[in-house]
Formats: sequence, structure tokens, C-alpha cells
Amino acid sequence: MSERIKFCTVINSNALKNQKLLDETINLLRKDHDVEVIKSTSIEEAKEIFKKLSIKSFDRLIITGGDGSFNFAVNEVIKYPSLSTKEMGYIPLGTANILQIEANIKKKAKDVYETLISKNTKKIYLAKANNDYFFLMLGVGFDGTIVASIHSGIKKYLGKLIFIIKSLQHFLFLKNEKIKVSLDNKTYEANWVLITNARYYAGQYSISKKTNIFENGLITYVFQNLTRMNLMYYVMLVLFKGDLAGTKNIITSQAQKIKVTKTTEPLNTQLDGEYFGLQDEIQIEETDKYINFLSK
Repeated sequence: MSERIKFCTVINSNALKNQKLLDETINLLRKDHDVEVIKSTSIEEAKEIFKKLSIKSFDRLIITGGDGSFNFAVNEVIKYPSLSTKEMGYIPLGTANILQIEANIKKKAKDVYETLISKNTKKIYLAKANNDYFFLMLGVGFDGTIVASIHSGIKKYLGKLIFIIKSLQHFLFLKNEKIKVSLDNKTYEANWVLITNARYYAGQYSISKKTNIFENGLITYVFQNLTRMNLMYYVMLVLFKGDLAGTKNIITSQAQKIKVTKTTEPLNTQLDGEYFGLQDEIQIEETDKYINFLSK
């Protein structure tokens, strides 16, 4: 792109795991373009930043951090018409960075830079869980409990290692809450529900061959009998097949109307890898909303 671009870069200081990548990318951009860097250290501060950006003049919005940071940005951007039409870029500095994997962006400054200045954009379609949007996935039950058990401070320093530790812990001391799941008016009982708009899960592990973030279509996996033996079997399927569809004890659906309801206790839930809180009921739906994502 030959013209000078005015970038506005929002940095989540709490999800900054690769300072070198950030610095090198910003330095490359500043050689031929204008770059404003804004740092946030809290949710309240970040909300105020996006509010101010909605009346600011600039060309492209860059989000740094992990998938949770991008999810937060999407939910703020969608509030403001002036921001929702902006071309959005991403510098992957988080833990799992599934967005980076889905978009096939390498963790190299030159690759990120070329993506940010390109003319290529793809639509990332957004789904909705109650009043919040997501672009990757919603997990209710097993992975929601794992995410709930991880303190943000520990996550910042241990990264993926803390997810491995907590996953093993919950695997060994597996406790399943009963969940009621309605898929287009058909109701099932389950132990875990995963509703995904993404192909990849927990990093570069493919769990579906029927969707990705650039297609408007949710895949719902309903785990009806979540035992340790079955979990090990599912892991093997992901490693060697890359798809959970058609698996025994997992209902796979492309339902348009999805509702997840507690039976006794409120449900631990994760949204795009971040804790979504304890939920009594979640209404999930596809939407016609999207963001214009700078891609390769």
C-alpha cells in the first residue's frame, strides 16, 4: 500500500507476552506510516479508550494482546458505528492466540507488518451469547471450569503451562455438572458443551473441518458422557483426525437456535478463552454482524 496510513494501536498491558514482537512491528510501521500507541491497564480504562477513539480520525485499528483482548475490543468496537466499519488488525501477544492461527499470521514482525499494511481484509462473523459477542467459541462445563480456576496474574507469567496444569488437575478430579442443551427445540442432557465458530482449539489443534472464523456458521458439540476414558479418546481424535464430528457420545449440530441451561448449580463458562462467569442460562445465536479483519 503506497499511501501513508494512520494507525491507532491499543495495547493490553496485562497481556503483553512478547515485547520484542510488538516493538519490532511498531518500528516497521513507523518507517512509512503514522502510529499512535495507547496502553490500557484495566477494563474501565480500555472502555474509555474505545469511547474516545469513536470520535477520533484514523484509518486502521490495531489490537494487541491475546484472543481475550481481541474479544473485548470487538465488543467495544461494535457499540460505535464509526469504529465497527474500521479495518482491524492484530498483533498476537497473548497465550493461545487462536486468532493468529486461524488467520495464518506468523509470529514474526515482518509478517505481521505486511499483513497490517495490506489491502486484504476478510470478514470475521460474530456470534452472540446473551448480550456479548464472540468470534471463536463458547465453552460451558469442563473448559469453563478450567478457565475459572486460573488467576490472571499466574496466567500472565506461566502462559500455556498453567492451562496444562489445570487441565490435568480437572481431568484427575473430574466432576461433571448436568447441563440442559436445546438445539433447534430438541433438548439433550450433557456434561460439557462447546459452541465454536473456529476450526482450532487450545492453540493449533483442529476440532472441526466444517467451519472457521471467516465463515458464518456455528458448530455445537454436546458431550453427553464425559469420563476420563472418553476425554483421552477425544484428545486422540483431535491429534490424529482433527475433527470431533461423528464421535460416539458427542452430538454434533449446526443448530441456529441454541440454549444452554443449568440443572442445579450455575455453570462455569468461557468465552473466547476468557472467563464468562457463572451462568444460569445462555442464549446463543449467529448474527449478521462482522468486523473487517486485515488478513493475508
